[in-house]
Amino acid sequence: MVKMRMIALTTPKPGREQEFHDWYNNCHLPELVNQFGFAQASRWELVAKLMGSDTNPYLAIYEWEAEDPMAFLGQMGEAAQSGKLTQSDAQDFGTCYTAVFQALGDPVLPS
Repeated sequence: MVKMRMIALTTPKPGREQEFHDWYNNCHLPELVNQFGFAQASRWELVAKLMGSDTNPYLAIYEWEAEDPMAFLGQMGEAAQSGKLTQSDAQDFGTCYTAVFQALGDPVLPS
C-alpha cells in the first residue's frame, strides 16, 4: 500500500465565506471520508506566511493508503462527474490549488 496525501489550498468567493465553510466542513469532507475510505481529512487556516506567493488562506489535508493511487483518484473524478459528490460554487476556483503526494519514507519522530 502506498501512503498518500492530497492537499487543497482554497479561497471562498467574497461574501460567501460562511456558505463555503459550511459546505467544506459538513458536506465535502464527510462525503470524501465516508465514500472513499480516506483515513482522515482536516482543514487548516493560514496564520503566518513564511515564504511563497500563494494567496489561499485555507488548507485541507486528506490522508489515505491505496494499492493504485491513480485508480483511486480516477474513482473520485468519476464520482464528481456523475454527481455523487456535492459541489459548491462558493469556492474561488481561479485561486485554488490541489495536489497529490506519496510518502518518501516514514515520518521523523522525536527521539
